[in-house]
Amino acid sequence: MSLMTAARCRIAQVFVRLGRKLHPVRKQHLETGAGAVFAVGQLLRDRRLKKPLVVVGAGEEVPRYKLLHALDDSDVEYALFDELPMQPTAEDAERIAGAWLGQGCDCFIALGGGRVLDAAKAASARCADPGRSVMGMVGVRRVRHRRRVPALVAIPTAAGSGAEAMGVAVIADKARNIFVMEDGALTPAVAVLDPELLADTPRDDVADAGLDCLCRVIEAFLAAPHADSRIKNQMGEAAEYLFSCLEPCWNSGGTVKERADLLTASRMAGWAASSVGSGYARALIRAVQTVCGMNFRTACGAILPAVLEKYGSYATEDLALLAVLADVAEDGGREDRAQALVERIRGTVFRLGLPDTLEGVTADQAAEIADMAAAVANPRYVSPVVWTAEDCRELVLSVCAAE
Repeated sequence: MSLMTAARCRIAQVFVRLGRKLHPVRKQHLETGAGAVFAVGQLLRDRRLKKPLVVVGAGEEVPRYKLLHALDDSDVEYALFDELPMQPTAEDAERIAGAWLGQGCDCFIALGGGRVLDAAKAASARCADPGRSVMGMVGVRRVRHRRRVPALVAIPTAAGSGAEAMGVAVIADKARNIFVMEDGALTPAVAVLDPELLADTPRDDVADAGLDCLCRVIEAFLAAPHADSRIKNQMGEAAEYLFSCLEPCWNSGGTVKERADLLTASRMAGWAASSVGSGYARALIRAVQTVCGMNFRTACGAILPAVLEKYGSYATEDLALLAVLADVAEDGGREDRAQALVERIRGTVFRLGLPDTLEGVTADQAAEIADMAAAVANPRYVSPVVWTAEDCRELVLSVCAAE
């Protein structure tokens, strides 16, 4: 890559960072612990909110029952929108906004995984500005009438993206192309982290969410300035939680504490990602999902460790430090500790029953993935080194399964 292009990317990243500081996220109340979902009624009353639209993702029967039971016990009037598909789109967010406006609601409660929470966030922005479409607000700080954005109570049922802590909504169009709406006003007013809601999560969903969180943690650690000890320390703690709790939760559902630790790691990751952004691993994984329809866990298992190794010496110091903070390795030189962290990730991927290669990805698809990832990541995503589309293509081809 030319020095001019690299300089352009780094300058743009400085302005993005400054913009995030000038537009802080909405202050958030956090409710945690087993049974926290039963506090939702009181949380609404404390904020003088009277009629929420409850948005529930598909396949959330048990958490849905608990939430509605809690609202009924608290005599909360609510409207219900439970028609969301597994992968909601901008069109679904439009339907949510229509239901909110038509039912005379004054806030949202979103129950489900990160995509459900994101759809509700996009709908809340739409409700604040009925004259614009959801797709008309994708981008950075394109939400008008920010003070009118309705309050959202986010209740995650997966410990993954940390969407409950982020002023970001990831939105797909009809063709499943991914777009991002980023604005501090989208940050949920309340996050409810109840580990009991994760007790019956399917194993594939646990793996998806866990690797999503791990990818965010590592990329936030690499993106954070060296002087930002708060993010560095929190991401080290989050990584330690993930390495110790993800596999037990995948194997047997985990204990209440293990599920609570995963939720804590997820929220930390979401907060850090809102502060410093993502990197090439996430851009590549999302591109693989869009081009090939592959699930997150499979794409991440192959791409994340390969990206960290391709960064080489540019990331060695940070990865070595993260290995110490996450209690992965304390002895040896920086290169040894950095490699130990990468191997720990590969070991986790193996024990989750995932391949370390991308199956069935063609050379043409690899080129499309690379172009898409580079366009998304450059110039805004902060990574140890700036890559071109050709660098991204080499990475994808290196993890494609041999025919």
